[in-house]
Amino acid sequence: MRALIALLAFVGMAALNLLWWSWPNRPVEIAGWTTAPLQSVSFAPYRPGQSPLTRIFPTPDQIEEDLRRMQGKVRAVRTYSTAENLETVPQRAGKYGLKVWHGAWLNDNDKENLEQINLLIDHANRYKDTIERVIVGNEVLLRKDLTASELRRYIRRVKQRVSQPVTYADVWEFWLRNPSLADEVDFITIHILPYWEDEPIGLDRREADGKSSIDKHIVDIYKKVQARFPNKPIVIGETGWPSDGRMRSDARPGRIEQVRYFSTFRGIADRERFDYNIVEAFDQNWKARQEGTVGAAWGLLDALRHDKFELGKPVVAEPHWRTLFILSTIAAGLILFGFVGMRRVAGSKAIVVFAAFAQVVATCYVQATWIDLTRTFYFEKMLGVAFWALLLGLFSYALLRGIADSLTGQMADPSLYGARVREALHAWRALPRYRILQRADLLAQVLYLVLTGLCIFYLIVISIDWYDGVIRFGDWFRQIAIDGRYRDFPIWSFVIPSVVLMAWKALTLLRSEPVSRAHRWAKALSFGRLLGYDGSRGFVRMDRSFSRVRPVLPEIVLAFLLIFWAIVMVVTEGAIKLHDGGSGGLVAVDGGRWVIRTLFWNTQANWLAALAMIMAVPYLATIYVSIREPLAEPPPDSYTSKW
Repeated sequence: MRALIALLAFVGMAALNLLWWSWPNRPVEIAGWTTAPLQSVSFAPYRPGQSPLTRIFPTPDQIEEDLRRMQGKVRAVRTYSTAENLETVPQRAGKYGLKVWHGAWLNDNDKENLEQINLLIDHANRYKDTIERVIVGNEVLLRKDLTASELRRYIRRVKQRVSQPVTYADVWEFWLRNPSLADEVDFITIHILPYWEDEPIGLDRREADGKSSIDKHIVDIYKKVQARFPNKPIVIGETGWPSDGRMRSDARPGRIEQVRYFSTFRGIADRERFDYNIVEAFDQNWKARQEGTVGAAWGLLDALRHDKFELGKPVVAEPHWRTLFILSTIAAGLILFGFVGMRRVAGSKAIVVFAAFAQVVATCYVQATWIDLTRTFYFEKMLGVAFWALLLGLFSYALLRGIADSLTGQMADPSLYGARVREALHAWRALPRYRILQRADLLAQVLYLVLTGLCIFYLIVISIDWYDGVIRFGDWFRQIAIDGRYRDFPIWSFVIPSVVLMAWKALTLLRSEPVSRAHRWAKALSFGRLLGYDGSRGFVRMDRSFSRVRPVLPEIVLAFLLIFWAIVMVVTEGAIKLHDGGSGGLVAVDGGRWVIRTLFWNTQANWLAALAMIMAVPYLATIYVSIREPLAEPPPDSYTSKW
């Protein structure tokens, strides 16, 4: 009978798990998504393990193979450098019916710039049939690598020696700030990236008249630049949308969102007759070091050259969802049948409850690990994936073992629990190491403290921008920079120790008690009862103290940091920097104004903040219970007066 109940519970949970994975990953039809080739696409043929930062470049044969992949998908490709074997692009692109927008990479090194310029001139004259446009530099004014006058000198040098039209490419705002450069070029190349705008624009945002905000923004920017330079053709040199990464305001990355943007933009371009280039052909893993996950996820194809989607066909948010469903279902099944086999006293209700939590924990664990794994682009991050997999695995074990112990009446005597953080750490240090895995209560508490520290760390890193940090060890030092715009929200890493744990703690309050006790909710939600109330004879004893505050100082600090930085993160995600010359707001170093305009628009930030606040509940409950405990009686006056 128990086996049958376990089987039915497993099938039921598997069905719900299938719904969890399949519903958000059903194929989505994108209006206007056609098989027509794009005008042009940015072409950086770096593969995993290759990077301009490490000076490991693709071979000519690899570049040609990538050109072959672009055949039929685009009319032209845009390059950003003339070195690094990229001469292969104009040399062989014609074989596949592709034209080239050939570019030179400029920075703050004059020697390297001259090498790039000379190669650009040489290639433009040697491959006239293929190179139809020449681009001198990309976003050097945005990066502040060159001044406008320095850039002008390079443009003139190229323009005098090539026959193709010459341009410079940068974000649209920097053309308006440096209008004199327009006299040096044959056409103006602007970058319009709604995701990266000072005020990011989400795909679902609408104007008062119901028109798409992105549609209006792109057309308005194009016409603004056109009005400022009426005698120059305008080309959109970069536009696109990331398929993965963190939200900015209401701008959400994703595969479906990426295709929606391509479809929306191409409709605008066809209607307005825009000349454009899409970012980019392939995902560039090396960009993750500088720009996080989102920087590596702008490609039409992934880094392994697999199509993310097919032109004109429905799109799926997570193509691997079936594999993830199978893994999470098998893991939950093994845990459940292990519980049934080892806990003979478990009744029908206990089996069903454990089956539900086993499936939820397994699904959340697979989801968290998969996200970490797919956002890992270099070896150091692989160490982080292994660390998180181990940490969440241990906490999941402690939680599920605690649930199993509670359901079968085998929970450790609550008087042995660490009621407060300090007592938990003392008990942990005193425990023989061979018993660590047997004491699910203490294991869960210590791991919860580790997860709390990590949650606070992520909240801080996402909330701040810090560019001048230096780590020193003797003669060795390393410059560090933190930019919250590029940091992902690790939501799934904290679902198990927050939502799942709190769901179990709340469920245990449904147990009947032989004796009514005051503050039952607070005690059951406290750190001392981290694995919930198990129906045993008493709540955790709180040792009395002369001070109401000192025993719970760690809880006060941890709860404050979780709540404070959660609020700070939400506020900073709602802040945008404007350079429109208006007044108000907080003035930034570069002259911009920080204003709060998109508060609560970033749902990823809201979720992480909510998880952090849920993780603060056990600390807050412990503070409440501890403060309400009677103070220890001081010695009599006659005794103290002797001193």
